[in-house]
Amino acid sequence: MIRALITTLALMLAGATSTVPAQSDGAWQPMALSDFREPSQTDPLQTLVWPDAIREANAYASRELKKDLKGKNAWVTALSARFEDKGRSIILSTILTRACESGANHAGAGVERSICPLRIVQIDKGKATILREDRGCYIDPPDASLPAQNQGDSVQARFDPVTGQIQMRAIIGGRLIADCSRSYPTR
Repeated sequence: MIRALITTLALMLAGATSTVPAQSDGAWQPMALSDFREPSQTDPLQTLVWPDAIREANAYASRELKKDLKGKNAWVTALSARFEDKGRSIILSTILTRACESGANHAGAGVERSICPLRIVQIDKGKATILREDRGCYIDPPDASLPAQNQGDSVQARFDPVTGQIQMRAIIGGRLIADCSRSYPTR
């Protein structure tokens, strides 16, 4: 039953416009931010990539924090990039949850990366498959309250269609963060 539901959702979503722009030219692209507080039945990140993480966050907020979510999801955000390769879509995503290893958390700290759950999901011929689960870097996209040096901060990804590798990197304060430079196979 669940497999049939996932296949049906994948077929519906394969042609749907996503908030994740697709790119396959090998250029670095900033990963897009998604906020999951508004539930969606058509967002592949919510339905195919991270439904379990959203359920866990909702359960924690409801049971442990005693919050009434009023039909919304708990506060969960993700970064993602989507690539097209030979008729298949590949989604790379990291998610900010309680499972992350976060940097400093005080007013005097600068912007730091968090190491969070990462998934690479392939949608091919209507079938969604998790290709890889790992850990990857997450940083919040810059906002106007950050210093000028952090206005270009981002986590970026690119796909090499020849090797099938996705590369990921993070830039904070104009510097590449060494432990965020990673490669992941997709084949």
